[in-house]
Amino acid sequence: MPKAIYEGIYREIRSRIINGTYAFQEMLPTEAELTAEFGCTRTVRLALSMLADGMFVQPIHGKGVRVIWLKGETDMLGALEEVESFGEFAKRNNAVASTEVKSFEHLVCTEQLSRRLGFKTGEQLIRVVRVRSLNGNARQVDHGYFLESIAKGLTPEIAADSIYGYLEHKRGVKVMASRRTVSVELANDEDCSYLDLGKYNCVAVMESQSYTSDGILFEVTHTRTHPEIFHYRVNSKR
Repeated sequence: MPKAIYEGIYREIRSRIINGTYAFQEMLPTEAELTAEFGCTRTVRLALSMLADGMFVQPIHGKGVRVIWLKGETDMLGALEEVESFGEFAKRNNAVASTEVKSFEHLVCTEQLSRRLGFKTGEQLIRVVRVRSLNGNARQVDHGYFLESIAKGLTPEIAADSIYGYLEHKRGVKVMASRRTVSVELANDEDCSYLDLGKYNCVAVMESQSYTSDGILFEVTHTRTHPEIFHYRVNSKR
């Protein structure tokens, strides 16, 4: 069964939950009703399983499926469980994303960079510094290092659009996993010059090491984010 079919159903039902069409603590339409709307029973069940895994709904034996997703205080919510681009994050949060490339250079990985980033000494890298904005407000600064053999052909123009889009759709790269470290640091001069921090004197910092489906480290990005949009929800089960 094509993955896109049940993922499309999943996204549609999730959208209805988020916009309040299916409200918190209410029961979803029955499986028969959803099947009549979307088609095959199996695709609906797979979509509902994905929603349950994401803690949007809770199946209740003999009764149906209850909505358990509750909108938080913030309109911006990240996804730690997924490898998500800035553009995908903006789209999911109904915001308009834009990017300004501040620096773009080719370099060779030194021993010092190797110890800090994990790439092999001597490997060719591309370093990109980007300021990412949401609805016209600068909210994130990315310092990214990309393995040139994977990101071959990358240009500043592509970096201003979507590096992941280029890698996946033009280079055929399958982005599989990312290891992340999250911390909070006092804002430095660069943060203050790029981001309108206002009352804040700190930024949220996330370092991501991303791997292809072959287990190759192809990206290390150091992201410094305005506190107003650094909100994540992690689902835990007992």
